[in-house]
Amino acid sequence: MEEKGKRSIAERIKDSLTYHLIDSTALLAESTPVFAAFETGIAGMSNEVSLNARLLAGGLLYAGIGTALAKGRDLWRKVFKISDTTKERVQMLHDTAYLAAFNLVAGPAIYYASGSRDLKEIAIGTACGIAFGSVNGTPLGYAVDTFRDLTGLKECKRPSYPDILKRQNSRTKKGLAALLTAGAIALTAGIYSLTPDKQSNGYGVPVLQQVIESQEK
Repeated sequence: MEEKGKRSIAERIKDSLTYHLIDSTALLAESTPVFAAFETGIAGMSNEVSLNARLLAGGLLYAGIGTALAKGRDLWRKVFKISDTTKERVQMLHDTAYLAAFNLVAGPAIYYASGSRDLKEIAIGTACGIAFGSVNGTPLGYAVDTFRDLTGLKECKRPSYPDILKRQNSRTKKGLAALLTAGAIALTAGIYSLTPDKQSNGYGVPVLQQVIESQEK
């Protein structure tokens, strides 16, 4: 019995690690091109600064934040009795609300840990994170469900999930997961190649300052 228990614990650890790697990869594949476009096209960052930020985000996700985000979503859906068969509109609404709530809690802690001590700066950064969560919550949640299905962790039964994907065998699905990951990397590289190389002007706040200063003049 003791040996069986040890095997069971080992299996649970293996499953947890697998979920961690797949969920983190799904989150990165969906969010990295979006953030790269936002940072270089809107926030005014240089390619170098944006790339460093994406590498840091990837490290944090694989260090544990990815699992916290994905498992928190699972718990949120369980509390509100949301399943894959729930109406797609309702699932989308809850994914949006969850990511906004996650950013509300995690945002201040992340900015404080990054060295910010300005309450206004933290509040603005957190507000931007909540706004982003309202826009990106749905595709981020869908990415997690898709990667779990393609890698064989959990079947996706969402009404909008394409039947053509459901019918594929395990090998094909895993190949599609790898293709989506490679596609995200290629898309991010393409975004950086289209962005003129420039000196960094910070993480978005200087852009706002420039607008205010120009109005004052």
